[in-house]
Amino acid sequence: MNSNFKVYHLSIPGKDKNMFNRPFYLNKSKKINFSGIINEKEIITDKGADYISLAPKFKPHSDYEMMLQSTDSIVKSPVTSLTDEAVHYIFSTGYKYIQFLSDKNIIQKYQMDGGYPYLVFNYDEFTTDRHSGMSKKPYHLHLNSWKKETIDKITQINKEEVSPYYYESVVDPIFDLTRTLAYDALEDKELAKYLEPANPICRDQEIAYSAIFKLKDGWKFLDSDEFSYMLKTTHQKLEKRYKEILKCFTGKDTMPELYTRHLLLPQKMIIENIANADFQDTTKEALVKLMGRVRSITNEEFQEISKNTDLRDTIIPMRWLAYSIGFFSNSYIDKENPYSEKTAYMNCTPRLYTKIGGASIMNFPERSLVKIDRGEGQFSQEEFDRHVDFQKDFAKTLGIRRN
Repeated sequence: MNSNFKVYHLSIPGKDKNMFNRPFYLNKSKKINFSGIINEKEIITDKGADYISLAPKFKPHSDYEMMLQSTDSIVKSPVTSLTDEAVHYIFSTGYKYIQFLSDKNIIQKYQMDGGYPYLVFNYDEFTTDRHSGMSKKPYHLHLNSWKKETIDKITQINKEEVSPYYYESVVDPIFDLTRTLAYDALEDKELAKYLEPANPICRDQEIAYSAIFKLKDGWKFLDSDEFSYMLKTTHQKLEKRYKEILKCFTGKDTMPELYTRHLLLPQKMIIENIANADFQDTTKEALVKLMGRVRSITNEEFQEISKNTDLRDTIIPMRWLAYSIGFFSNSYIDKENPYSEKTAYMNCTPRLYTKIGGASIMNFPERSLVKIDRGEGQFSQEEFDRHVDFQKDFAKTLGIRRN
């Protein structure tokens, strides 16, 4: 990233698991050993069955975080592994979350005026031999929201005062290339029906590491029948492009064996492969730059590097395609202007090195890259009770009524 690029962080406290010992959370998944959930939705169609659970977070990313997670006995990680009906349920619930935070009474009750919501999910199914942004491999959508008083605690990271490993885990070494690569991969006539390239500015910085698109139909698109098609097409395009780039660099487009990474081809051959590939010129230029930032890692080197977790998580690349997709409006909650009517954006951030996912590296309206440091301290009982009341009120909007 540009040396003048400002990077920020925000500490969010964790919660004592014993605090969740109340009837509202004493529910179990039908298919897996997953307890402490708010509700599980069983979705049965002629194309298959899905189980989607609404659950709290013990180490949340925000003041009022919940998540919608696939809780089937079969681990379903990519959005393409879910039925269209399940994807529709997940994101129609996400839309209801945005509508919930557009309600004046809710905004006032939970001090959300000037706050900020953000919906995000990660895909990193196959990095199982090092830390990754998707620690829980089943598909899950984070429903996040921060109060203004929390947002005001965001501070800039001084690169000179933190560990270089911490900094490199926040700023993926190829973040200055990922936007170019993602825009090219997602240039598609079908996607253009729903998405329009955009460049929202966060105070004085671009979200330079993500491909940003405006949702042409706004937040209500999340509740449409076509939303699942858009997301699944996006995944397919990203996976196809990942394989093409991998083949340029390694001659292979298959997944490497566990605890290994494909070795690079000779530099001259990589350049020839890039030149002959059906990529835009900007992408070819980005891939030539990428050549200087990747190196072969032998099986023996993998084992040696892995003895040091900092090195493992910043030098060894992800095993396969990894990315996050977030949904946001580049503005704060305003009780006089419903958030559901604000311009809605989708960001797509490919990842090659950083072990941190899109719920912990994301953008706020005035800061384009904020690292969320979770579990820093603990919620007080009063804060936790407010958190529970927030989740209960949201659950009521979904027709879930429990003590």
